[in-house]
Amino acid sequence: MSFSASTLRRCGELALLAVCLHAAVVDRLAVVVGKTVITETEVLQEARLEAFLNQGPLDLSGQQRKVAAERLVDQQLVRNEMSIGSYPEPSAAEVDSMLRNFRQEHFTSETQYHAALEKYGITEDQLKQHLKWQLSAIRFTDLRFGVPDGAQQSADRAGPGTTPPKNDVDQQMDAWLKETRSAAKVQFKPGAFQ
Repeated sequence: MSFSASTLRRCGELALLAVCLHAAVVDRLAVVVGKTVITETEVLQEARLEAFLNQGPLDLSGQQRKVAAERLVDQQLVRNEMSIGSYPEPSAAEVDSMLRNFRQEHFTSETQYHAALEKYGITEDQLKQHLKWQLSAIRFTDLRFGVPDGAQQSADRAGPGTTPPKNDVDQQMDAWLKETRSAAKVQFKPGAFQ
């Protein structure tokens, strides 16, 4: 039995297509924030990381995925704002220090730490990226909403009502997020949270 060159080429193309389709990983949309897409995988990773950092039970229910997605929306809004201004990124040394402190506070051994990473289904690189984001977000919040150290000391001496207290930063951040969220186009895809 003999096959023509075009038949062999067509068979090769079909085989290649089958391999490509098999290798392709399809990730469903969970949320769209403006022009930015947040996938289900990102939502699950956020839920896993938060559970790990809080040393709580791993809950990947629809409700917890929605909570994680809400956090990712807020994070994206902050990232959008950070891209407009010049907010310094934490150094690798700062992230390593934060990771080291976390490990010392929560784990008695390297083995226990790695077992916990595996239990929650995350990698150390994912954890370091998350910690880097947390440091970046803290810097953003302090620079955008914080009270300069000198101003706080002057306010303490001058009495109440002269400058906003430092603990007001969270309220300012919450108000900014609420306002920014109301102006942003945020779409949650219901199928991602069932």
